Amino acid sequence: MNDDNTGPTVSDDPKTPLLPLHVDGPLHRSESFNSTIRSILTPKNFFILLGPLLCTIICLCVKLDGPATSQNMLAVLAWVFAWWLTEAVPLPITSMSPLFLFPLFGIASADDVAQSYVDDAIALVLGSFILALAVEHYNIHRRLALNVSRTPNKKEREWGAL
Repeated sequence: MNDDNTGPTVSDDPKTPLLPLHVDGPLHRSESFNSTIRSILTPKNFFILLGPLLCTIICLCVKLDGPATSQNMLAVLAWVFAWWLTEAVPLPITSMSPLFLFPLFGIASADDVAQSYVDDAIALVLGSFILALAVEHYNIHRRLALNVSRTPNKKEREWGAL
């Protein structure tokens, strides 16, 4: 084992500050401002804003023949696709975003969108995944495997070997 303490140390003393203190002295205002701007302007934050930005550009600049909902649908599609492609937000949030974006842009009512998410087959698969996570969390799969492997088969019962 390596005894190098490269990570932050945790102290049990309640008087120890949770955040690191600046040993070199206080930060100057310009350094603090620059670090704040650098922490805000990250690629992840850019990708989060990319979806709504594409949606706005499509709504303002793209003109399609047909109803206005087709233009709005294209804009929402670009928003969701940008989030999905860059994984700026977690995929479950990306997949649920049409639940609030479609009614917001007048594409479909919230009831119609929610009905498509709660199809019988989707509910069955979702329930199966939840059940599988519960089985794994409580180690039921290991208990079941141990009980099956401990159960004697027919030949062992005949010979009395247990």
